[in-house]
Amino acid sequence: MKICSLILMPFKHLRKPAVTVTCAIVLAGAAGTGMTTLFSGQAHAHSYVLGKIMIGHFWAPPAAQNAKGAAVFGPLLNGGSEPVTLVGATTPIADQVRFRVEKDGVESWVDSITLAPNKPVGLAAWREHIWLTGLKEPLTAGGAFDLDLDFGKAGHKTIQIVIEAEGGH
Repeated sequence: MKICSLILMPFKHLRKPAVTVTCAIVLAGAAGTGMTTLFSGQAHAHSYVLGKIMIGHFWAPPAAQNAKGAAVFGPLLNGGSEPVTLVGATTPIADQVRFRVEKDGVESWVDSITLAPNKPVGLAAWREHIWLTGLKEPLTAGGAFDLDLDFGKAGHKTIQIVIEAEGGH
């Protein structure tokens, strides 16, 4: 457990419940530093690896069918030496997926999210996050859905989004 605490230290600024970073995603990052026997492909339940990109537990709070939209939150880490950009996302349960930022009550949209090398990014309510519009079904606690993340030249990764009131079930 001590190694997990040391590894997670850079993530201490990410607030739970909005973002939960598990030891699994950080250890998956170790795969990019030579510890390749730990994980490959899907690192751990709800944690994924795409090349040097680590994708932690992503989640969405429940949303009613008539909701204007729904947020998706989760941690990302680019373990490479060059920046990587999240340029888009798609899901079969929504008409549109965008990147939203809300600051001081003002909503805005960004075209992409850049992941600097070795700097964790928590997609959270208080910073950039994924926003689904045109929901085709309600998001009910205990459910899940697929989301395809597009990292441009780095590739695509389909992940499972868990629907829960707070991240980190």
